Amino acid sequence: MQAKQEKYTIFQNINWYLKKTSKKFPKLKYGLLVQGITSLSILVATSGVPTLIIWGLQRSFNFSRLSVMILSVCIGLGCLLWGQSVYKTWLQWENANFRLQLTVDDGMGFLISPFEESIDTEIQKIRVTSSKHGYEDDDSGVDVLWPSFVSLGATLVSVLVIAVATVVIEWWSPVVILMFSLISARFLIKFNDSQRLLKASVDGTNFYQKYLYQEAFKLESGKDIRMYSLRNQYQEKIEAAFRQMTETQRKINLQKIKSIGLICLLDTIQLFFMYVPLIIRVSEHSMSLPVFTFFLTLLGTLSTLVRRGATEFSKLIMANEDVTIGREYLDYVDKLQKKEKVHAGAERINHVNEIEFRNVSYHYPNDEKDIIRDISFTIKKDASVALVGLNGAGKTTLISLMMGLLKPTAGEILINGISSKNINMHEYSRLFSPIFQSGATFADTIEKNITFHNKSKFSTTDVLNVSGLASDVMHLKNGENTALTQYIDDKGISLSGGQSQKLMMARALYKDGQVLILDEPTSALDPLAESNLYRQYHELSRNKISIFISHRLASTQFADVVFFIKNGRLVDSGTHAALLKSNEEYANLYHVQSKYYVEGDELGNGE
Repeated sequence: MQAKQEKYTIFQNINWYLKKTSKKFPKLKYGLLVQGITSLSILVATSGVPTLIIWGLQRSFNFSRLSVMILSVCIGLGCLLWGQSVYKTWLQWENANFRLQLTVDDGMGFLISPFEESIDTEIQKIRVTSSKHGYEDDDSGVDVLWPSFVSLGATLVSVLVIAVATVVIEWWSPVVILMFSLISARFLIKFNDSQRLLKASVDGTNFYQKYLYQEAFKLESGKDIRMYSLRNQYQEKIEAAFRQMTETQRKINLQKIKSIGLICLLDTIQLFFMYVPLIIRVSEHSMSLPVFTFFLTLLGTLSTLVRRGATEFSKLIMANEDVTIGREYLDYVDKLQKKEKVHAGAERINHVNEIEFRNVSYHYPNDEKDIIRDISFTIKKDASVALVGLNGAGKTTLISLMMGLLKPTAGEILINGISSKNINMHEYSRLFSPIFQSGATFADTIEKNITFHNKSKFSTTDVLNVSGLASDVMHLKNGENTALTQYIDDKGISLSGGQSQKLMMARALYKDGQVLILDEPTSALDPLAESNLYRQYHELSRNKISIFISHRLASTQFADVVFFIKNGRLVDSGTHAALLKSNEEYANLYHVQSKYYVEGDELGNGE
């Protein structure tokens, strides 16, 4: 993402808004025209009613005729007010729909963003801040920008019409109106600058508060919070963040009250300058009573318009700042979508004959320390590879690089001799059937958690049998159609740790990728069960590349080659038997663990 946030003017953001709404919400662009016409018509009609009454009385119209004239004007005014109200409601509704569309775009951006960026804390802070300011709720930037711009535009048109009309009173009247309007605007700009700084000061607090809420409601956090009595600590931290944000809002409201008071003072002075010459003209009989009434009403409306214009201008400036912040992540999403379209034309492959790492290194964003260091190897089709090493050796990171979830910071990865950079990422991801350490269980049926509505040469029954989950499923009333979790279906079930891992295995088998990857999926199994499972998977992975990752060494006995990883380096490779002879560290690790397999066997025999 950009190192420095872009600054956009109001008109640049309005142009961005209109482009964004042009496809799904095209009628929004007519808002300024419609609002301007209706506001001006209402202004003239409102000022015209008392003028019409005075004019009719001066001409001695009979009551019935005068009543019909006034009733006609009032009905017309009522229709205009009703139409304006309906249009404003529609405008707000459409604008809210557009804001909700942006939240969808935000979510899609997160899903299509490179995995390493999705876990980058800095980018996630930008995402949270952009959402909060730009499009999260009803008072965010996008929800305010266009309605305020439309309302301000319509108000300015009315003020200009009044200013031009007041030339009849004095030649300098328009100058007074415009001068006081500009002074009001200047004070509002200053107020909004300080308001923006105050809001920016709590962005970090807002991010922290969101984190606390998310952690507090996570199911996996529930046990720790209760058993370690963390409730009070959470409450104190949340309340502290809330107090800081409330105090900032209090300061903003105080500044707002001061600015409104100043605007009202300027408005009063302006009206004094306008009313005095108007009264003098009438007293000198140089202005008729109906004309005096018209301008008196018009100037009274001017006071309301100036306050409304000041309010809308203030809202528009703040909305522009918020939209600018909101665009930081949305523009990033746009770039991702364009990059996806370009990458859609990249090379496509549907089989894997060879995977090669050439001097691959990797470090995570904002951390210069390499997790993977200058690793090179080649894996051929039909090979069975065991990646072993102690926890933290870099095994999972290495596999994430292989699957394209992470991009090398040095070196390159090739599939069939083609750089992974030049391969279509959707096609690339289809090559791999991974079983992660902690796979996701979605709020859907067992069958949908395996198939994801995709087709395969295997049936769900086949993969359930192979994974060992079939015996559990057959005892369920709804079988494969049983809902998992209770987020959506109250009758949903929760799987045990072992059952969840079997589900992940069934999912990987159903996908039938060219490369089968097991990333320590057997942590819930005892060593012997793990060994048996690896033996079964070794048989299932014929004609594929299979990679087994574990800090236990059970998988190595069934692998064609073992990669021994230590501190992010490939320190040795070979068959299990060869490494036992040639690598003392590997042999020691195996012998330390092997006693658990023996003990497990003894326990299994009841000895």
